[in-house]
Amino acid sequence: IQNRKHDPTHEFTAGVGMLPLDAFKKSVTVSGAYTLHFSPHFAWEVAQFYYSFHYNTSLNAELEAFDLQPTPFEVLDFFLMSNFLYKPLYYKGSWNNRSLVYGEFYLAGGAGYGWFTRSSKPGIDLGGGFRLYAGKYLSFKFDVRYNLFFNEKIFENFETEEELHLGLGTSLSF
Repeated sequence: IQNRKHDPTHEFTAGVGMLPLDAFKKSVTVSGAYTLHFSPHFAWEVAQFYYSFHYNTSLNAELEAFDLQPTPFEVLDFFLMSNFLYKPLYYKGSWNNRSLVYGEFYLAGGAGYGWFTRSSKPGIDLGGGFRLYAGKYLSFKFDVRYNLFFNEKIFENFETEEELHLGLGTSLSF
């Protein structure tokens, strides 16, 4: 067993992604995050902010052909999350027997707040992903996050909004 070659303390991430679950509107996201790494295995993603750009799917046009309109649903405009990360697997591999590739898998869980077209709601998220290190300071990430937003009166009217976020990011760490 070897020690990790890449063990950052501070990390800044910029990313793009998508929210693919809504049948009528899909969203492309841009995001930014700051993460504080406590040890090789644990980190705190202090804040990750996402902004969504929405576009209609062809389902809207198909309904209009029958003079029908979809029920207006809320869509997620932007959201802010804070997560704890657990990084159980660090790996070193060979790329075409010419260079070494380093990376890690991580699990994420936390809470935050989402702003929709007509309301705002608290929420939680769970997910995971993997990272490939391109060097001492630069890495590339892919992650999947499941977000669940709750009605503010959770015990009176238990309504939730679910979102799945698929993202790619580039991180600078030191």
